[in-house]
Amino acid sequence: MSLSINDIIELLCEETRRYSLFINYPDPKITNEKIKYFLAILIVSRYDKKPSKKSYWDSGEDLHNTAVYNSMRRDRFIQIMRFMHCADNNNLDTKDKMTNLRPLITKIKETFFLVNYIPGQEIIYHKSMIKYFGKHGCKQYIHGKPIHFRYKVWCINSKSRYLINFEIYQGYIPNSVEEEEEIR
Repeated sequence: MSLSINDIIELLCEETRRYSLFINYPDPKITNEKIKYFLAILIVSRYDKKPSKKSYWDSGEDLHNTAVYNSMRRDRFIQIMRFMHCADNNNLDTKDKMTNLRPLITKIKETFFLVNYIPGQEIIYHKSMIKYFGKHGCKQYIHGKPIHFRYKVWCINSKSRYLINFEIYQGYIPNSVEEEEEIR
């Protein structure tokens, strides 16, 4: 099995197109290349903070970003942002709180472990915290921390700190397989 970043891009492109059709919007004709530009703009926006995403296309010298402006038009970026999806809404698992991201998470895990991981003798198991301010059922409240709301992620890393596998904590799930195994 050969996985790569192109498989992840293809998944995002396909599901984004499918979602636009799901909500009765004409096919936006989103290509893999446009998804790559879209993701690159999101990465740039993490390091070059502006008041809003639209600011990167502003004509003012203090806001304008030439690389972003030349890679994609603002309206196209907003259109992709509106339809960005990672899963088919017709096949969602109601018990999984991460069901909308599960296909992407699965592809990422396969790429980390099956393609790039070189087994070693030691692995490290720990939890990691990812800050999050939006609304989601997996968000944890942690009192006494500078950032109170976060995702808790269980991680398996190699000794060299390469992420091998991870699982986002979803809280207590009644009647789950894990609960039944604990009872036995």
